This record gives sequence, structure tokens and C-alpha cells, in this order.
Amino acid sequence: MSTKAAKRYANAFLEVAIENDILEEAREDMLLIKNTIDASSDLRVFLKNPIIKKDQKKEVVQKIFKGKLQDLTFELNNLLTRKDRESLLEEISNKFIELYNQHQGIIKVGVTSARKLEEAQLKALKKNIEQTTGKKVEFSTEVEEELMGGLKIRIDDTVVDGSVKFKLSQLKDRLTSTVIE
Repeated sequence: MSTKAAKRYANAFLEVAIENDILEEAREDMLLIKNTIDASSDLRVFLKNPIIKKDQKKEVVQKIFKGKLQDLTFELNNLLTRKDRESLLEEISNKFIELYNQHQGIIKVGVTSARKLEEAQLKALKKNIEQTTGKKVEFSTEVEEELMGGLKIRIDDTVVDGSVKFKLSQLKDRLTSTVIE
């Protein structure tokens, strides 16, 4: 969940990236920042620590990302440091990716299956979902053997459960609720 401030910064950064025609580069920068912070709990704690001076935070961020980020992204980081908002960097990068996906018409789809799906199966499923939703699809896949078969598909807050486990559960509920006369 993003704070209002993180949403405002992410939205403003997205607009500026579009105006400067560097949207893809900005996305790459935000993914790098997100992945770096996700991989280092020490960096996350460091950025959120109110005792550490902002100049130290600015210097560390510059050393980590020097030569890897666009100038515009460094300007965002400098602005956040001046405003004592560097602790929002993780939230801003997450929100930016979410806004980018909305802007580009990309939806994230979680697919859970009992066995690992083959590439051809994923390709056919992706094509079908793209035709149904009219949006580009980014998959994340997961294997849960207890599903026994079928698929469970999650798009945002909507889950379509076509697994054998779910069908058996529904059948059990119907059979146990039937009154025998």
C-alpha cells in the first residue's frame, strides 16, 4: 500500500518521464531501485532511519546507482533527500511500476497450477486472456500440487478457480447438503 505522498511523487515522475519521452528508461530505473531495495533489507532500514543524516543517505544512494540511472531519476532522488522523503523511495518505485502498467494497459495475472505449465500452454493462455481483457498480460506462475489439476487464475482482486480441488469441494458441499427422503 502506498502513502498519498508516494502516489503523488510516482504520478509526477510518470508525467515528467512521458513529457521527456523517457518512459521506458524511467521504468527500468524504477525496477532497478525496487529490486535493489527488495534484495537488501539493510538498505531499506538505512533509508527509513530518521537518525541518519540526509547527506549520508544521498551519498549512499548515489554510490549504489551511479552510472545506472537516468539524470531525471537522480533528480527525483535529490528532491526526495532535500524534502526528507528518501524513506518513500521504495513505495514510489512500486507505485510508479503500477502506474506504468496502467498507462501501458498491462495487467498482472497470477496462474497457479498443479504441475509446471509448458511454454506453449502459457502462450495459449496469455493469448486467450489478452483477447478477453483487451490488455497486455504479464504472468507470474506458481505450482501447488494440492490443486490436483486445472488452473487458478488471479487478475487483480478477481480469482477464477478452475482447479480439481475446488470442483471436488463444490461437489462435496452439494452432496452433503442434499436432503435424503
